[in-house]
Amino acid sequence: MSSSGVMTFFGFYVIRQDEIGVRLTLGQFSGIVRPGLGFAIPFFQQITKTRRSLQTIDLPEQQIVLNGNISVRISGNLNFRVDDPEKALLDVSNYRYTIQQLALTTIADVLGTKTIEEVRNEKIKIAQEIEAIVARNAKEWGLRDLDIRLTDAQLDHSLQRAMMRETEAQKEANAIKIKAESDKFVSQIFADAAKTLGSSPGAMTLRVLQTLSDVSNDKTTVVMPIPIELLTMFQNQRSEGDRAPRGDSTGVQTGPMGELRMSGGKAVATCPGCGAKYDVTEIAGNPDFDVDPEVPGQQLRCRKCSIEFSLPQEMPAAE
Repeated sequence: MSSSGVMTFFGFYVIRQDEIGVRLTLGQFSGIVRPGLGFAIPFFQQITKTRRSLQTIDLPEQQIVLNGNISVRISGNLNFRVDDPEKALLDVSNYRYTIQQLALTTIADVLGTKTIEEVRNEKIKIAQEIEAIVARNAKEWGLRDLDIRLTDAQLDHSLQRAMMRETEAQKEANAIKIKAESDKFVSQIFADAAKTLGSSPGAMTLRVLQTLSDVSNDKTTVVMPIPIELLTMFQNQRSEGDRAPRGDSTGVQTGPMGELRMSGGKAVATCPGCGAKYDVTEIAGNPDFDVDPEVPGQQLRCRKCSIEFSLPQEMPAAE
């Protein structure tokens, strides 16, 4: 109740410290009643009191359509004090109900112009805007110290799930972007490191030794060292084989050329790779040695080092 009457005993009454009231003489306002002991003429005067301490009203939950056709349920509370009992008790029939309805209407009007992001992130600012509007009318009703708080803003479950999915998608996109930028940065570092190692054979050797040292820390891994020179030789031979085709378009051999000498009346062919010697009279026309009979000249494959080479078509002079 916003107001209540005062019981008198032979015309005397008591008003508590947290209360304040008005005196009506023959139904007409005749003064404000202060806390303490007082006297009223029976049958002629009537005392009506109310609380002057801070009063709190819960604002019931109401559904509001925000800007963007998004429906939310808003609840809150309203705090105020009675400053002028004459206006609060005589100018308004029920000031608690009136101020409550004014607050609810103002909340609906103000939030109808706001977006869901503003409602979620600027509750205090919106509450202050609503409070300023309600306070102007509340002052005319004898109320002061107005304070409005929006305690909750609930969305529909379907909208909540949609917003959660949107937030998750944004976070996932940011994570992918960060990972891509990190991979790009790391790949550039690897490219620079590979360029540096490739330009210095000694640095590459140190890197291989460091890798072997790291692998050897694992007790379950068996490390078999291989000389770097051996790997380099195989790589060079493979590169030469790729660069030196067996024959060109004219049928002329372009591979390595062996050495042909006359020794003791015999023509001896020397392998350019390992230096192995072959009797030309024994290997001439032998398909085991002539690897490509369609190409003019004699193309041999060394049985010792497996290198393919050609013999000169002109016989040298005897030694």
